[in-house]
Amino acid sequence: MVIGTPQDRGAEQQRGAIDVLDVSQAFLNHGEPLPVLDHVSLSVRPGSFVSLVGLSGSGKSTLLRLVAGLDRPLAGRVYVDGRPIAGPDPSRGLVFQDPTLLPWLTVAKNVGLGPQVQGHEADPVWRRRVDEMIELVGLEGFRDALPSELSGGMAQRASLARALVTRPEILLLDEPLGKLDALTRSALQGEIGRLWQRQGFTALMVTHDVEEALLLSDRVVIFSPRPAQIIADVEVDLPRPRTQDDSRFRELRRQILDLLS
Repeated sequence: MVIGTPQDRGAEQQRGAIDVLDVSQAFLNHGEPLPVLDHVSLSVRPGSFVSLVGLSGSGKSTLLRLVAGLDRPLAGRVYVDGRPIAGPDPSRGLVFQDPTLLPWLTVAKNVGLGPQVQGHEADPVWRRRVDEMIELVGLEGFRDALPSELSGGMAQRASLARALVTRPEILLLDEPLGKLDALTRSALQGEIGRLWQRQGFTALMVTHDVEEALLLSDRVVIFSPRPAQIIADVEVDLPRPRTQDDSRFRELRRQILDLLS
């Protein structure tokens, strides 16, 4: 939980810190307000990996959208590096469950959308960065392929490359592997972990998969049913790389599943 305000601690923060202060959110449902978040407070340290786990509809993705700047809270404030979030920003990358690639653009042009929007499309430095990201996610042989020519896992790799090409301080992941088969999901879990360790961004991920959260995260934050409150914040005190066969891993999994049930 947060102690004080982001402004109080701003001088001490590194880039990529997230502070959610007493946030409530509601949406209209048939003309009536539907509470989704109920006075939620959360701090995420720069460079850490935090997962949000809870039942479907409990407000996890709603909180992610608030950090992304896509929505504004009904009450409370959300800060990045001590500054209130006013809207979307290139410093915060976002990866959805569906890859959302533009079907008429090649992999390279999809990955390069961020630099293009920022006016850097012809800059050789940025073009090299696009090529580097394509290689980093293992798509070097598919640079000129269209999304329709990619498997689901390859398309999600392209989405990761697109989100990371501008070197965001924060990567927001909304069930990024939820629709993939088990083998592809396992491979991309390792890929996300390696990208996080290599690039040093802050990661905030929504997932329903407790094992996935434990494999990747420093902390697992557990939401109550809607309107969501945080009912537990579990530190994952396991060395990396991790395995599901570890006794402490199994203990943490049981603990989180008990809290969810």
